[in-house]
Amino acid sequence: MVIQYGFPRELLDQPPQERMNFFKKPDVTFMHRNLLTVFNKTHRIILEPAGASIILVIGPSGVGKSTLVRLLYKKIIEESIAKMKINAGWIPIVCVEARAPGKGAFRWKSFYEIILQAVDEPEIQQKINYNDNGIRRDSDGKFVINTRRTTEDALRLAMENALIHRKPYTLAVDEFQHIGKMTGVELLQAHMDCVKSAVNITKVPWTGFGTYQLLDFLELSPQLSRRTKIIHFPRYCLESDEDIKEFKRILEHLQYRMPLLETPPLKEKYWQFCYERCIGNFGTLRDWLTDAYDLALSEEANTLSLEHLKETAYKDFECEEMALEAINGENKLRDSENRSRNLRIILGLEKSQTHEQDKSVSPKTEKQYDFS
Repeated sequence: MVIQYGFPRELLDQPPQERMNFFKKPDVTFMHRNLLTVFNKTHRIILEPAGASIILVIGPSGVGKSTLVRLLYKKIIEESIAKMKINAGWIPIVCVEARAPGKGAFRWKSFYEIILQAVDEPEIQQKINYNDNGIRRDSDGKFVINTRRTTEDALRLAMENALIHRKPYTLAVDEFQHIGKMTGVELLQAHMDCVKSAVNITKVPWTGFGTYQLLDFLELSPQLSRRTKIIHFPRYCLESDEDIKEFKRILEHLQYRMPLLETPPLKEKYWQFCYERCIGNFGTLRDWLTDAYDLALSEEANTLSLEHLKETAYKDFECEEMALEAINGENKLRDSENRSRNLRIILGLEKSQTHEQDKSVSPKTEKQYDFS
């Protein structure tokens, strides 16, 4: 029997940590079908937004959105090296994360500081005076922000000026749904107005990466919705034969990247259990298999067994919660026949069923309701 290895054979003689490092190697990303499709679409729209103020990449938790952000950043920077050498003050893409508030509502003041740090560079010191309102530079040209003196408005103004001078294609915000966490309707509306205002002033579109909760933001802000481009980053579903085929191909790739004496039969024997406990999300699958592989290495096992998978798998209730969240979000995004027909009725391209029924009422029937 010929054993296929997706790793250097000599790794089998290396310590467990070296083998784990190979499996987790960050610069080796498997471009599975859904990731590649969303990557290409998002990359194209970022470079040419065609009037979109906000680009929302929406998908279930664990689908791989953070990996997508990293890949887009790397790609856009590589494509822009020549132009960056000519214009040292230009940054093609700014990537930040919207941190979840520990308590209360989202903190814009902290978020503005994060953006300022992300766009920081010495040349911009000559363009903007940050010495007022508690914002200055140290001897190395780095931002020093006196949070006790600096107001939220001052930080917002500094952030807007920095983006105007940097002129990035986009401000990429991972975990975008955190902006609306623990807020009521009025406060959420205010948050969305804040985003819209920043885009209007800087002329820099925002690209938000987050869960299906982002759809609630759009429902509360119709004006924002009209200027938003939605890109769906879906999981793999059992209803599609092509999805099943691609999911098995992913498992095959991962099983051969584990430096083990015997290749684990993830694709051949365990694919249904793997799907059940990751609900078709690549990011969730990758994290889970990393944990299971670590357990196998700690036991000096020859291969990754079903017991290793069960020991490290997400619990039933966790998977159920993930599945319900994903299905509810997919239903919101799905263009059903009813929605399509309603749109045609609104535009006057089709008559409503009630109107057609009214026309079909016979004279005799009408007379029954004539009480005169």
